[in-house]
Amino acid sequence: MNKLCPWLESRVLRGALTPAGDGAVTLECPPEGFDYLLYDRGQDRDICLTDYACLLLTARGLHENSQCFQWAFYEKDCAEPTLRLIFGILPGVETPVPFDFSLLDSQTLFPPRTPGRLKMTIFGKPIRLSDVHTIRLQTPECFEVQRIYAKPCVLMDQMPEITLPRRQLIDELGQWVPKDWPGKVADRAACTALLRAMDAHAATAPDAFSIPGWDRFGGLMDKKFTATGFFHVEKADGRYYLADPDGNAFLSTGVDCINPGVETRIDPMEAFIGDAQRELLARAREGNPPQNDPVFSLKRGSYFYSYGIANLIAAFGDGWHDAWARIVKRHLKSWGMNTIGNWSSLDFIRRSGMPYVLPLDAHAPAGFPTTKTRIFRDFPDVFSDEYAQSCEVYAQALLSFRDDPNLIGYFMRNEPEWAFVYDLKLAEELLANPAPLASREWLIAQLREKYANIGALNAAWQTAFSSFDDLRTPISKAASLSTQAARDLAGYSEQLISRYVTLPAQALRRVDSHHLNLGMRYAYITDPSLLAGSECFDVFSINSYQTSPYNQIEYVGKLLDKPVMIGEFHHGALDCGLTAHGIRGVRTQKDRGDAYRYYLEQAARSRYFVGAHYFQLNDQSCLGRFDGENYQIGLIDVCMQPYAPMAEGMKAAHSVVYDVAMGKRKAFAAAPEDLPPIHY
Repeated sequence: MNKLCPWLESRVLRGALTPAGDGAVTLECPPEGFDYLLYDRGQDRDICLTDYACLLLTARGLHENSQCFQWAFYEKDCAEPTLRLIFGILPGVETPVPFDFSLLDSQTLFPPRTPGRLKMTIFGKPIRLSDVHTIRLQTPECFEVQRIYAKPCVLMDQMPEITLPRRQLIDELGQWVPKDWPGKVADRAACTALLRAMDAHAATAPDAFSIPGWDRFGGLMDKKFTATGFFHVEKADGRYYLADPDGNAFLSTGVDCINPGVETRIDPMEAFIGDAQRELLARAREGNPPQNDPVFSLKRGSYFYSYGIANLIAAFGDGWHDAWARIVKRHLKSWGMNTIGNWSSLDFIRRSGMPYVLPLDAHAPAGFPTTKTRIFRDFPDVFSDEYAQSCEVYAQALLSFRDDPNLIGYFMRNEPEWAFVYDLKLAEELLANPAPLASREWLIAQLREKYANIGALNAAWQTAFSSFDDLRTPISKAASLSTQAARDLAGYSEQLISRYVTLPAQALRRVDSHHLNLGMRYAYITDPSLLAGSECFDVFSINSYQTSPYNQIEYVGKLLDKPVMIGEFHHGALDCGLTAHGIRGVRTQKDRGDAYRYYLEQAARSRYFVGAHYFQLNDQSCLGRFDGENYQIGLIDVCMQPYAPMAEGMKAAHSVVYDVAMGKRKAFAAAPEDLPPIHY
């Protein structure tokens, strides 16, 4: 019982449609983005959405860059969507993209991959299909007019099977086939010669930072603090610093994901890979996969191929890992990078002798503390005994690191999925959750203590409960009941977050009193309640994808009077290699270097700034990593070539960062043109 939704010019809210035959159209998308009303309950009375399981869009971008889309779901009389999802497709490939309506519960941030599709991300609060009033298909802002071929959308009563025609889009080195650019490596022989030349240089280069005046950790020898043997926080002349184990001032300039190669998830992109990779995939599916192969692997039911490691093995044989480590260490020290960032190789950390940070949840066997039943997305039942016990187990992950002087500190976790939702009241989601939760019993006890009798609660919340026991029955959107209900639930939400942070932080401190607690690496501050529990942090961390993070650092730093560290930022460009430039885009590799300088030096102006870590070392795969990101954001390409203009910009920034922080030098002020992002 599928329903075809023909394209109608009258429903275009921004942009235009051009017929392309057989009911298909070309979407003419202005730089402001395309906007189309696919469904309106008042106009489409013949459609009952609850009869359908999914919505299918089939599209092909007609430009060299990846194409982004957004589905937006609105409730009646709402100016903003309750829930929206963004996703991307590769350029030049006709890609069917189904959206499963069960995902409207917003419990999943990143839906499973479907064939050919890149990453998909869901934002917003849960919305029932029966409450959907309008659905709009949109494209985001872009740096130029975009044209997209699209077939009519289809409402379907079940998720479709998708088969894609074969077309090789990635070469044997891991490079994007349809495009050429300066620095694209010609073939295997050229890649091997390039890697061997880099290793020869690294083997004879001095094992020291290229910037004069830095100590063995990358600290500034001219500014002294107490030497404790471990990294710690200091404050001088109204400004925060880190101090390294030798007592010298230290600002952390790092890069995340220092690992050999970069993985391509090949099972959803099977139509686009080469014959050799397709053969490996077929063997694995038949139960005969390669054993202990560093290039091909099965992880959590998905298949991965590392073109970067394959390149290293072709160049160095069994000695590939040693060669990789030599080359990377030389890159970092020549650029003035003094920190090994999150999700990096432990082997490299040990052999490099450089300062590093840990994503502690990645080193705990069960990850960040959780419970079997959660309140919303990954937010656990924090008042349960199960959560308290999970915190104790989690903290044990610090044991093997607690005496290491090279460890700056640990991030408790990265970008909690629940924290992506604006105006989220966790206590409201707690009341909507039908599961028996210890946190619900805690909330009922709090309300009973505050209001004493059910009549007082009913008067405040404008409800008609017969007793407090009625709060055990799921209540949808309780914050909308009254102004006081919203106020109460906001306050209790803050207490839930505080416990979420405080219990594991206290357990960690009992295991390791030496190293810095660097916080939660929130993706962004959707609400001030995310600052709850931050008294447990030595440093507050945030991932800040801005042209400059200065205002964010100042906001959090002043509010908490704590030092602030940036866990992630990046800038990509489309003049080399890949088809998406990520969360922050500029036009050229030279602009990337200038953008890095501007970002870091503007950050260093803040008296709260103590470090920033770039995301990431390697370009992502042109066909997508595990979740489908395929951004040109690396400091090196798949053949380990540094992007020279980016390297020059980084070294320039690192050479002056201490002087800027101490007010001895003005920050770089020439910000390059900021392009609308291509990210999903």
